[in-house]
Amino acid sequence: MEKNCKIEKKLKNGGNFSNEDIKTIMNIVRQEMNFMIRNNILITPKNYERWFYVFCHIVESKKELNDLEILGVYKDFYEDPYDEVKEKKEKEKTSQGFVKKLNTIANTIDEKILEIIKSLDKHHVELDKHTQHIQENREDIVQKEILSSINNILNELNELKNENSTLTKELKKYRQEVISLQKELKIAKNESQIDFLTGLVNRRRFDRALLELLNDLHTKNYPFSLILLDIDNFKKINDKYGHPGGDKVLQEVATILKNFLRANAIVSRFGGEEFAVILPGSQLDEAEHIAQRLRKAIENRSFHIDDLKVTASFGVTEAKKDDTLESIYERADKALYKAKKSGKNIVIAAK
Repeated sequence: MEKNCKIEKKLKNGGNFSNEDIKTIMNIVRQEMNFMIRNNILITPKNYERWFYVFCHIVESKKELNDLEILGVYKDFYEDPYDEVKEKKEKEKTSQGFVKKLNTIANTIDEKILEIIKSLDKHHVELDKHTQHIQENREDIVQKEILSSINNILNELNELKNENSTLTKELKKYRQEVISLQKELKIAKNESQIDFLTGLVNRRRFDRALLELLNDLHTKNYPFSLILLDIDNFKKINDKYGHPGGDKVLQEVATILKNFLRANAIVSRFGGEEFAVILPGSQLDEAEHIAQRLRKAIENRSFHIDDLKVTASFGVTEAKKDDTLESIYERADKALYKAKKSGKNIVIAAK
C-alpha cells in the first residue's frame, strides 16, 4: 500500500496551515499517541514517524479501525516486524502494573489533547466572529467599537494562551511518566524473554524469532536451519551431583553454545536439558557441520565436577518453504530422537 499523507507533505514543504490542518494534525497525534501507549510501543523517533504515517492515512481516509485492523495497515506499509507491540497473551505480573499505568496515562493524554482541540475550536470561532464584524462594518464602525473588538480579540488570544500553557505543562508531566514507565516496561519485557539460569532466550522469544525467519524464507527466500540438542543422561547427572551440579552443566553448555556460534545465531534453552539454535543464512550441510563442532566442544569440555564427561545428541534440519512452526520442530525433533536411539553423542540431519 502506498504511504500517502497530505499533511506530512505540507510539514516537509513548510506550507501554511489552516485551522482544519491543525485540527487534523492534532487528531493524528492524539490517536497515534493513544494507540502506541495502549499497545506498549516504545515512542522512539523511528516508531513515531512510522506510526504517524499509519494514523495520517487512517485520519485522512476517515476510517474507524480497531487495533488489529490498525496493525494490518502497518503491515501493508512496512515489512519490518513491530517487535515493540505487546503480545495480547502477555501474562507477566511485572508487566501488568506498567500496562495499567500506561493505559491510564494514554486516556488522560487523550482527554488533554481533546481539551486543546476544543479550546482551539472555541477561540477560533470567537476570533473569527470579531474579525468578521470588523471587516463587514469597517466603513461605518466607530473608533470606540474598533477598540472594543480589538480588546475582545486580545482577550480571546490571552485566554487561549493561558489555557494552552496549562494543558502543555500537564502533557509534559504525563510524557515524562510515559518515558519512565516505558523504560521499566522494556526492562521487564527483556527479563521475561530470558532464561534466568543460562542467560539464553526462552522458548517464547525463540518461537517468535523462528516465525519471523519463516516469514523471511517465504517472502525473501532467505534460508536458515534449526538445531535441537539434548544433554545425554542428564537425569543421572542430577541424581549423582544434585541440582547444583546439573545447573552448572546447563550453564557450561550454554556458554559453549554462545562462544562457538556466530553473533547472528539465536540460542535458546527450551527447558530441562534441551537447547535449540537457529542459524540464519545456513543451509543443511553447513548446519550439520556446525552441530558436529558443538558436539565435539561439549564432549571435550572439562566441567570441573570430579571426572564428569558430558555429551549431547543433535537433530538438525533446514527450513522449507512450506514449513510451519510445528512442522520444522517436528522434523528436527524426530532427528534428535533418532540420534538418541542410535547411541547418543551423535548428529542426525533430517532433510
